[in-house]
Amino acid sequence: MRTFLLLVGWLLLALPTSATIRLHTLFTDHMVLQQQHRVPFAGTASPNEQITVRCSWLNEAMTTKADAEGHWQVNFTTPQATFTPQTIEIQGANEELTLSDILIGEVWLCAGQSNMQMTLRGFPSQPVEGGLEEIAQAATYKKLRLFHVPAKYAETRQDHCKGEWTHSTPATASTFTAVGFVFGSRLSEAMDVPVGIISSAYGGSRIESWMDEATLAQFDKKDYIPKADKPYRDPVKIYNAMIAPIEGFPLAGVVWLQGESNRRNAYVYADMLRAMMGLWRTQWQQPSLPFIICHIAPLPYNSIGELGGARVQEAQWQVTRTDKAAYLVGTSDIGDEKMVHYPKKRVVGERVLYSAMANVYKVEGIPTSGPTLDKVTFEKGKAIVRFAHAERGLTPINQPIRCFELAGEDLKFYHAEAKIGKDRATVEVKAKEVAEPRYVRYAFTNWHQTNLADVYGLPAIPFRTDSIRYARPKLY
Repeated sequence: MRTFLLLVGWLLLALPTSATIRLHTLFTDHMVLQQQHRVPFAGTASPNEQITVRCSWLNEAMTTKADAEGHWQVNFTTPQATFTPQTIEIQGANEELTLSDILIGEVWLCAGQSNMQMTLRGFPSQPVEGGLEEIAQAATYKKLRLFHVPAKYAETRQDHCKGEWTHSTPATASTFTAVGFVFGSRLSEAMDVPVGIISSAYGGSRIESWMDEATLAQFDKKDYIPKADKPYRDPVKIYNAMIAPIEGFPLAGVVWLQGESNRRNAYVYADMLRAMMGLWRTQWQQPSLPFIICHIAPLPYNSIGELGGARVQEAQWQVTRTDKAAYLVGTSDIGDEKMVHYPKKRVVGERVLYSAMANVYKVEGIPTSGPTLDKVTFEKGKAIVRFAHAERGLTPINQPIRCFELAGEDLKFYHAEAKIGKDRATVEVKAKEVAEPRYVRYAFTNWHQTNLADVYGLPAIPFRTDSIRYARPKLY
């Protein structure tokens, strides 16, 4: 019953006097369905009309009856991934629909704000490196299908969003999320399965906009802006228009790239991200739905001294440390000092691929993460920082390591010299101003361009060992 009520939100419009069979927008020709998964297939018809559904991969048809308002639903299970195009026939009393060219494979949702929304063709005067190459080759990805949820906001929960599944072509790829396209195209090749990417992103949005009222009610109104300067920044409104309509369409996972707009309330971002993830997992009825969270990229933002960006990055790291189905993609080395919409989207998409392969699909031989803090010891005026995920050593061994800072008991941080230790898994850090170091920071700044990485080129994740609590800024 709960599933049926959830999927009532998938229905298109109020039925006309002479109703016809209608399906939610995500059920179209060319779609990809998540393999080996239960799919709630719903639509509308005339009240009390009998509906028969035949899937080409199933031996028997399914029959149901529309309720008094015309709502109907059947549930079917998908087979293993297949490149053979499938069909679904829906037959009513006086009408028959056929969905064709359906593939069974892996479906991912790519969501967030403008750095996820940024398309392969870039924004005006803001390019994506390698974007034209990706666009030109788009038609070669025969196993990739794309669905774009238009950027909308709404005061109330919406039942429908516009859009359709399309093949990958230069025309469709050029206006599709760059991160999502690169991830999807590489995943289809690496895993040799059909892949469907759903893009749902809105530039400038805050995380409060991506959750429903009940979830947001967990938070103190002093911790977010209840009425923002622009409607799309208001709480709940993007969820209403861009997530509610697609809930329940089975997914392999979510790629999340958002946080720049939450710098002022970074202190609550970790809790809000956990709450949003919990909401989506509940609404999708997938309690272990994987989330691959992309670090927001470094940028000076408002001023060098303002640490909102660093604290959002810290919050993202905290979430992935405590959630067994959440994974972090580092970006500390690829920002652009002058551009929040950094050009290296192809790098991000490929790192998302590595994370998905290692963490979600359990492919051996792929690292699950870049280097992360393991422990710190202090001896002879130095900090010895040991990293996990550095089994084959840290790099570069012949250059100074950037972005480390040290402090003593006074918590005054100074730029530090750093080099990789003889065991290749530690970094030795010292600063002439700090005779007895007690705290160490790595890239805990808004702007940084790190060079510490593993042998695969995955950047070390920024961290700090102090617990300084920063004043909560006035939000409104």
